[in-house]
Amino acid sequence: MNTMRGMVLLCVLGSGVLQAAEVTGSLQWVRRVELSTPVSGLISQVAVNSGDEVKRGQLLLNLDPRGFNALVKRAEARVQAGKEARDEAQRELERTTEMYERTLLSDHELQLAKIALSDAQANLLAAEADRTLARLELEYSRVSAPFDGVILTRSAEVGQTVVTRLQSVPLLVLAETGRMLARIEIGEQELAALRPGAEVQVKAGGKTFRGMVQRVGMEPVIAAGGVAKYEADVLFEYPRDERLRAGQSAIVVLP
Repeated sequence: MNTMRGMVLLCVLGSGVLQAAEVTGSLQWVRRVELSTPVSGLISQVAVNSGDEVKRGQLLLNLDPRGFNALVKRAEARVQAGKEARDEAQRELERTTEMYERTLLSDHELQLAKIALSDAQANLLAAEADRTLARLELEYSRVSAPFDGVILTRSAEVGQTVVTRLQSVPLLVLAETGRMLARIEIGEQELAALRPGAEVQVKAGGKTFRGMVQRVGMEPVIAAGGVAKYEADVLFEYPRDERLRAGQSAIVVLP
């Protein structure tokens, strides 16, 4: 009888230790961004759909480029004209200076030539600034992936007009793949075991991964029953073909 009680007690204690060593939480994205364009225009291409895996730098969406290309060409033409005007003003100043030194022109005429060169240089700088802005708008008309990830939401269609004067509207939502967070809530007893930088195991999607504690909350989250819990995030990497999703259950094995 005593032996049986001892075995039962041992099993209960063993299960209690196992339960205390594993904390259940949920998966969260490490990076999740809403993508849009800071310029207005007509969408001419949407290269992805929800659920598509994308690589960093991959084209996701494009506005009709014709208007932006035209602005770039016009700005480049103004820069070229500005360079020619500056060069001519420089030559005119050199001629004026030579004649001034021969006392054929007055101080006023020399000063006018200097002012003309200064104006031409200023106009060229303004034209170059306009060219930079035009090139930026052309670049902004193309939305590319800032990192490897998966498209969560697509809210853009070909032919849709994008107006950004008042507020930028998210066109695509992208989440990073290859890394995720296992977010758990722990009590005061587990705080010492989950210092930032500590290595732990994460169980998700039927597999086990090596993780590292990234963050432990400084303020408590009040759980059911009024017991103070602290939120902790464990960062781990996984093969992209695992297709883990935010909100899935995850288990963190405490060290």
